[in-house]
Amino acid sequence: MKTILICNQKGGVGKSLIADELAFSFDRTVILYSFFDLDGQRGVIHETKEDPHAEVTIIDTPGALQPELKQWMENADLIIIPTRLTGRDIGPLQTMMSLAKAHATCPVLYVLNGYSHRFLASKAFKEWFDAQGDLDSLILPQSEYYAQAAGYGCSVLDVVSRTSYVGMTTLAFINSVRKRLQLPQEDV
Repeated sequence: MKTILICNQKGGVGKSLIADELAFSFDRTVILYSFFDLDGQRGVIHETKEDPHAEVTIIDTPGALQPELKQWMENADLIIIPTRLTGRDIGPLQTMMSLAKAHATCPVLYVLNGYSHRFLASKAFKEWFDAQGDLDSLILPQSEYYAQAAGYGCSVLDVVSRTSYVGMTTLAFINSVRKRLQLPQEDV
């Protein structure tokens, strides 16, 4: 079984969004998974479930440093660290980068959540991030469709076309995760 750990000490960066989109993808393609919502805010659409036949476990962590985080990182098969693209997110992200460097025994994927080429803050953050070294990263765009889908209790891919910018970047993210875990790709 493969374990996906989604973590950042800061709340509001997209951990639950990512956990839900991955779970929806596994639902669509009939990949059995376990899902753990460790964040007491209950921001995810999916409920905690443990499947004894799961191929994948998704762990959505709280927006705070937990004593177990180091152990979770050591036991994960893929760590996803989402961040928003503002100056306020740099400090928490630097902490997460340090923790990942010290404790990750698997690939780490950074998700730059809410990117917009129109926003100067997004561009400045991306320049700062790129200067941090050769970090594996993907972008999810700034879009109201993610909030709309959450309001409907569904995937963003149920709200937008798969060929739209939001659809294509979401599928690219999902398939990038699947590739890292050696799972079959979801059809575009």
